[in-house]
Amino acid sequence: MIFETRHLVFTNSALKKAFGWYQKVPNQTDLPLGLIASVVPKSDGGVVVMVQQGAAKVRDVAFMPSKTLGILLLFCRRQKIPIPRDADKDIFQSDDGIMLTIRGSCSTTAPPP
Repeated sequence: MIFETRHLVFTNSALKKAFGWYQKVPNQTDLPLGLIASVVPKSDGGVVVMVQQGAAKVRDVAFMPSKTLGILLLFCRRQKIPIPRDADKDIFQSDDGIMLTIRGSCSTTAPPP
C-alpha cells in the first residue's frame, strides 16, 4: 500500500480569488455581488466573507466548512491543480488562511515469485 498526504495552503489572497470565482457561478445564491473585502478563516475550517456593496453597505456572509471545501475544490479545478476524487479531504485554519489536507492511498502489486 502506498499512502500520500498533500497540504495545500490557501493564503488570504487566494481565498479572495476563490470566492471571487464562486461569486460568478451562475445561479448561486450564497454570495451576493460586490467587492470581496476580506475572507476571515474560522477555527473549524469555515470562513466569513465580507462583501462591500456600495460605499456604505458591508455584508458578512458565513460559510460552513463543507461549503468552503467545495469552493476550494472548484477553485483548484479552475486553476488546474489536480485533486484525486477518492482521497479524503479536510480543511483547517492556518496562519494566513486555510489548509486543505488531501490523504489518499493505492494498493500495490508485486511480480509473481
